[in-house]
Amino acid sequence: MRVIVITIVEAILGLTGAVVGASDCACATLSVHIRDGPGASHNILSTLIPPHCVPYKGEQKLSEGLTWAKVSYNGKDGWIAVNWIAIRTCGTTPTKDAHGSYGDVRLPGCPHIVTRAEWGARNSQGGPWPLTQIPKGIFIHHSATGSCYNQQSCAAEVRSFQNYHMDSKHWGDVAYSFIVGEDGDVYEGRGWNQIGAHTYGHNHDALGFCVIGTFTGHLPNDAALSAVRRLIDCAVQNGKVIKNYSLKGHRDVSSTECPGQKLYDLIRTWPHYG
Repeated sequence: MRVIVITIVEAILGLTGAVVGASDCACATLSVHIRDGPGASHNILSTLIPPHCVPYKGEQKLSEGLTWAKVSYNGKDGWIAVNWIAIRTCGTTPTKDAHGSYGDVRLPGCPHIVTRAEWGARNSQGGPWPLTQIPKGIFIHHSATGSCYNQQSCAAEVRSFQNYHMDSKHWGDVAYSFIVGEDGDVYEGRGWNQIGAHTYGHNHDALGFCVIGTFTGHLPNDAALSAVRRLIDCAVQNGKVIKNYSLKGHRDVSSTECPGQKLYDLIRTWPHYG
């Protein structure tokens, strides 16, 4: 009976993609329009509502500042902005995250990401706060705390950041999009699709990556630096930041030592800095 009910609902919505045994589907993480061409100027065919899916045709195009995925909708080609979908195997059942979103955090090509559930996150207060555009930049931060070298101690640090941001700063959640430890793992903060509280004036148009530690006099270890570089590449490859993104340190837009002089000197040598 449950399968029949789901099939009827999807038929009413005109969503033909959530079929067990199919290959890849584009599944809505937030309500998003399906258009008849790649770009917001094209006609709206329908609205894809979470957690519904349509078949993904394996093609993406950059248009009007957004990356668009080609899908099949009612036997015709359609296009959806990738920032509001997750590509997953058709027939899998998504679940809501702590923000009330159906987004996937572990994207292809990413370093290992410890989810909010795995590090023991509190629920967000007042969210979700969905990004309305693909971010144009990435800001690098340091936590200005001690470092951590295993998942147990790094998870404890991340929980302490969340507690401070929520209880002392009275923000709705931990500030950063992702947090990186010197264990080489990445810890999910607000994730790919949510407005952060990491960089004043750029929370709505940039992602914020914070490395746990204080890097005024030394660099993060190779494990952390590799995780940051791979996380940036993952964001680009999966359309979570525009391809010609701008990379900056927190101090580039605010009066702060963050991300520490040594880390700042390094990221200024990385591609897209400036």
